[in-house]
Amino acid sequence: MTTTVHRLCPDDWALAREVRLASVRESFGPDSDFLHEQAGLDEAAWRGVLTRHARFVAHRDGRPAGTACWRPSADDDEGYLYGMWVAAEARGTGVAGALVDAVVTVSLEQGRSRLTLKVEPGNARALAFYAKTGFRTVSGAGGPAALMLMTRDLRPG
Repeated sequence: MTTTVHRLCPDDWALAREVRLASVRESFGPDSDFLHEQAGLDEAAWRGVLTRHARFVAHRDGRPAGTACWRPSADDDEGYLYGMWVAAEARGTGVAGALVDAVVTVSLEQGRSRLTLKVEPGNARALAFYAKTGFRTVSGAGGPAALMLMTRDLRPG
């Protein structure tokens, strides 16, 4: 099976919506308030996010199989990886690694030397994957969800 990853542009808003809603539905459930909130966003909102942030979609044999996003932080040295999701049937196939590679590339293109993400502390598979791809746990990110903060140095050496 062939995996391809490409960056979505504002004209790809419907595909961005499709993969985002699939990820939120799986993560939060079909009746979650967050899913309903995301589903209620209009075309202009989706286009706006695709203008300000980099959203990537992975395809396996022509079907959407995952997504990941990048956005700048207020710190000019850092970018954020967020919204990472791989469809259940594509897990363990290299899709996640290809998505992280795309986010690392855009982060470097934007002159960032560090990439940061937040992950659920109970998500052992994600924690192991991120550690394998060079992220290290910094701390709990605080807040009600007590997310784990992980960072990856992008500088050579």
